[in-house]
Amino acid sequence: MNCPSEVAHSMYADGALPTREATLLLRHTETCASCRARMEALRDESAVLRAALREVDELAPIPRFAPPPRARDFVVLVASVLAIGGFSKAFWSTVASAIPTELEWLNPLESGLLYGRAIDVLTFIVSEGTAMWTAALNFIGGGLVLAFVAWLALAAARQRAFAGVAAALLAVVVALPSIGHAFEIRRSEDLVTVAADETVNDTLLAMGQTVSIDGTVNGDLLAFGRDVTVRGNVTGNLVTGAETVTIDGTVGGSVIGAAQDLSLANARIGRDFYGFGNGVEIAPEANVSGNAIAFAESVDVDGRVGVDFKGFGNTVRIGGAVEGDVEGYAGTMTVLSTARVGGNVTGHVDSAGDLTVVPGANVGGTVDEQLVEREQRRNRYETFGYYFSQVIRLAGAFVTGLLLLWLFPVLREASLPNALAVLRSAGIGLAAAVTLPVAALSRTP
Repeated sequence: MNCPSEVAHSMYADGALPTREATLLLRHTETCASCRARMEALRDESAVLRAALREVDELAPIPRFAPPPRARDFVVLVASVLAIGGFSKAFWSTVASAIPTELEWLNPLESGLLYGRAIDVLTFIVSEGTAMWTAALNFIGGGLVLAFVAWLALAAARQRAFAGVAAALLAVVVALPSIGHAFEIRRSEDLVTVAADETVNDTLLAMGQTVSIDGTVNGDLLAFGRDVTVRGNVTGNLVTGAETVTIDGTVGGSVIGAAQDLSLANARIGRDFYGFGNGVEIAPEANVSGNAIAFAESVDVDGRVGVDFKGFGNTVRIGGAVEGDVEGYAGTMTVLSTARVGGNVTGHVDSAGDLTVVPGANVGGTVDEQLVEREQRRNRYETFGYYFSQVIRLAGAFVTGLLLLWLFPVLREASLPNALAVLRSAGIGLAAAVTLPVAALSRTP
C-alpha cells in the first residue's frame, strides 16, 4: 500500500478525515514508521495550536452590549446642542462687544474690509517700497559693519596693536548713526506731550490716551492713542493711528494716518499723504507737496495737493487745488466750483451722473466718468471672502463635532440597526452642523 498524502495526514490530525479513510490510515501507520512519525508530529502541532487559540479566546474582551439609541438620548443630545450653542453665542458676543470699533476690520469674516486694507498696504508698498528696503538694508549693513569693527578691535587688542585699535575706534565713530537717528519712547495712560519749547532730537514713539505734539521732533514721529494732535514741527515722517487725528503743524516727510476722523487742518506736508478712516479731510489751509491718497467713507479735499490725488470712499468731494490728476472710486464724486485741477478728472462711479463737475470748476484736462460694478453688487460666489467664511464655518462645525464626542462618549458607540435609526442620526447631524456654527459665528447686532 502506498503512503497516504500529506493532506490526508493533516486532515486525520485535525479530526476531519472520514471514518473509513481514517481506519485505513491508522492501519497503515502500524506498519509504516515514517507515516507514524508524521502523524505524531501533526498531532503535537494540532495540540499546540488548539492551546494557543484557547488562550487567545480567554484573553479576548467581551464586547459590551450597546443598546440602540432611544428617544431620551435624542432629547439629551438636542438639549446639549442648544446649551453649547447658547454658551458659544454668549461667549463670542462678549468678545465682540469687548473689541473696540476701530479694530473691527480685523474680523476675518469681514472680507470687504480686509480686502480694502490689503489694497491699502499694497499701495503703500508700491509708493514707499524703495525707501523701506533702502532703510532696512542700511540698518542691516550698519549692523554688519559694527560687528566687523568689533571683531577688528578684539583682534587688535589681543595682539596689543595700538594702530589696529585706533583704526577700529575710528571706524566705529564713522559707522555710528547721528543722534537724529536715535529712538525715544514716551508712554502714558493719560497724556503724552512735547511742549512748544521742547525739541526731541530722536525718532519719537508716543503712546497714550491723548498725544499732543506742540514742539519739534527732529526725526520720525510714531503717535498712537485715542486723540492725536500735531501742532509742532516733525522733520521726518509721521505715522499715526487713533480715533481722532488732527495735524495742524509741519511734517517734512510723508504722513500715514489711520483714524475715525483724520483732518489736515493747517498742515504743511513735505512729501505724500496717505489717509485711512471714516472721514478724511484736507482743510482749505492744508498743503500737501506730493501725492495724496485717501480711503474713507467720506473724503473732502479743500486744500492743496502738489501732485496727484486718489480718493476711495462712498463720497469724494474736491473743492481745493490739485496740481495733477484727480481719480476717485466712489458712490458719488463731486468737483465743486472752487476746485482747480491741473490735470484730468476721472470718476469710477456706480451709475451715470454720479460724477458731478459744478460749473465754475477749473479742470485743465479731461473729465471721464467710468461706470464700475461695486463690491456689494458682485456675485458672492466670485469673492474670496465667501469661500474663506465657508472654510471658517466648516472648521467650526468640525471642532463642535469633536467637542460633542469628547463630552458625550456614548455618541461614539451609537449603532444604526434600522432605517429609522439612520433618519434619527441624520437629524442629529443636521442639528449639530447647522445650529452650533450659526450660534458660534453669529455676532451681536
